[in-house]
Amino acid sequence: MNLTCLITGASSGIGRELAQHYAAKGWTVYAVARSKDKLDELSQQAGIKAVALDLTDDGAVKATAEQLQSDGVVLDLVLLNAGTCEYVDVNDLDLAAFDRTFAINFHAVVSGTKYFMPLLKASLAPKLAIVSSMAHFFPFTKAQAYGASKAATSYFTDSLRLDLAGSGISVHLIEPGFVDTPLTQKNDFEMPFLVPVEKAAERIYRGLQAGKSRIRFPRRLSYLLKLLSLLPYNLRNSVAQRMKQQ
Repeated sequence: MNLTCLITGASSGIGRELAQHYAAKGWTVYAVARSKDKLDELSQQAGIKAVALDLTDDGAVKATAEQLQSDGVVLDLVLLNAGTCEYVDVNDLDLAAFDRTFAINFHAVVSGTKYFMPLLKASLAPKLAIVSSMAHFFPFTKAQAYGASKAATSYFTDSLRLDLAGSGISVHLIEPGFVDTPLTQKNDFEMPFLVPVEKAAERIYRGLQAGKSRIRFPRRLSYLLKLLSLLPYNLRNSVAQRMKQQ
């Protein structure tokens, strides 16, 4: 049986690796991203269809979803993965950086859910998967925009699952740690337990195939951050300050 998925943020990083992974497994993949050149290259692989789209443009997202529906496309999986990261200076908060970060990390997720979810309804086993991050578990320096956007995304996903219970659509929250992608390669600090992008895609694929409602990796980082989050509030703040100074 031929299965079909739509993956956002497919021009690089986790999204690109997932598109290739699903196509290699025999799925038809609608690969969504802004970069037409990168998508054209990606679509040379059998099973991958390029969809050039600015996910921050609600009208364009709606039009794309309507076109797919008009073409008779039925999605078995919508995987909303597109994301960005901008660090900010607390002494001169860049409001535009917050706008840009929330536009792609959060508002595009809401828009994608609204407009692509109807294409799942004819599937026998529809899945909606949303990529967030472990970053919101613990306060990190200069990560106010990124961490807050991911906190919003995780809450949105968990709340969405509650209200979609009984609809037939399963909702899956993906919260990775550090994954070796072009985005994280810009970081100038140590990234503990860094995961190769190929392994990240495989873990996401296996987790979704197993029907896991929440997929977190690597486990060591997940356990460490959850443990830190359980510390008394003042002690947690002290630990965060010491980590900042390292």
